[in-house]
Parts: sequence; C-alpha cells; structure tokens
Amino acid sequence: MPKPTFNNLKADKKEKLTKAFLREFSIKTYDEASLSSVVKLLGIAKGSIYQYFEDKLDLFMYLVAECSAVKQKYILHLKREDFPDFWTYYRALYQEGVKFDLENPLQSHFLHSLAKNIQSPSIAELGQKFQKQTIDAFTQMIQYEIDHGYFRADLPAATLAFFLYKSSLALNEHMQVFHHLKPEESIQKQEPVFAGQKDQLLLQTVDEYISLLRNAFEK
Repeated sequence: MPKPTFNNLKADKKEKLTKAFLREFSIKTYDEASLSSVVKLLGIAKGSIYQYFEDKLDLFMYLVAECSAVKQKYILHLKREDFPDFWTYYRALYQEGVKFDLENPLQSHFLHSLAKNIQSPSIAELGQKFQKQTIDAFTQMIQYEIDHGYFRADLPAATLAFFLYKSSLALNEHMQVFHHLKPEESIQKQEPVFAGQKDQLLLQTVDEYISLLRNAFEK
C-alpha cells in the first residue's frame, strides 16, 4: 500500500500519477508495464516512485484496491434477497458494471485487463490467489441457491461456481470475438470498454448466457 509520502501529495498530483499507471497496466501486462516509461511521460524522476511505493507490486496492488473500491460502490447495494431469482440478480450485477464502465472508463479498463495481468509469470502466485478469491465468492453465492432449493444439489457448489466463473470469462471473450470489443483501442481513445453500442450488446450476451446457465444450474 502507498507510503505516507504518497498520501500526503496534493489531490491533483495523486490523481495524475494514478491515472498514468492505470493506463500503463491496462495497455500492457504486469511484466511488460514499465515504470520508467510512465515517469518519463510525467516528467518526474523514477526514484520518486519508490518514495511513494515499496516496489512495482506495491503500486499494482494499490491500483487494484482503488479500482475495486470504485466498482464496489456500484454493486454492493445489490442484495440477492431483493431479486426474484439468482439470474435477475446476476444480470443486475452486469448492468451496474456497465454504469461503472461508462462513468469510470480508466478504472474499468484496468479491471477488465486484470485477468490478463495476473497471468504474468512474475506474479503467478498472486494470480492464483485472486482466482481463488473469485471462485470462493461464486461458491458462496451458489451455496445460497442450493440451500434455498433453487439450484441442483447433486453437484458440489464449488463445481458449479467454477463453471460460472469460467462462463463469465468466456462471456468477455465472446464479446471480443463476436462483437468486436477492442479494449486496447478504446483506451487509446479514452473511451469506456463498452463504448458505443457495446454496452447493449454486452447485456444481450449476458441474457444469452443466462439462458444456457439456467438449464445447467436449476433443479
């Protein structure tokens, strides 16, 4: 996490630094991202970064925490018990994700590229940790549905959770293959990940995946 020297910076300087590194890690993988190129662009000494963060990983984890906190403001108010079924709730999470993307494009790009970033060899252990946390969260969601008699109980919740996790990743890949989603281009244009009509296509694709998943998960 940031050192006190970073927290003591003026808000505009903190924002400038944060945005510059968000863009770098969104365009490149963790191992490819260069602190030197960013500080050169900003016109500051590379050594100053180490006055703010312990190392590259410390900076990266700060960006993860910052972007996650912003997105949570959009989705944490959604409660499963407020929806008639899991799939309505699942779709609402994507709807809020679209709002997050449209209003916070840079943070959205960073989180969208996170799955690719954590595959970098130098942070493989961190990638496994993130993956486990995500699957554990899905497992809790699935177990709730099983316990309340909504989902099939003949398979472990973890198996269904892993399938849902992989389906969510496939959904993003689907958008790139069939709907020409190109995050690397939209970030250069400083546009949201789902710029133009891509947000509507995303929700349409979510509905298609739900129709498949419903048959696999429900009793």
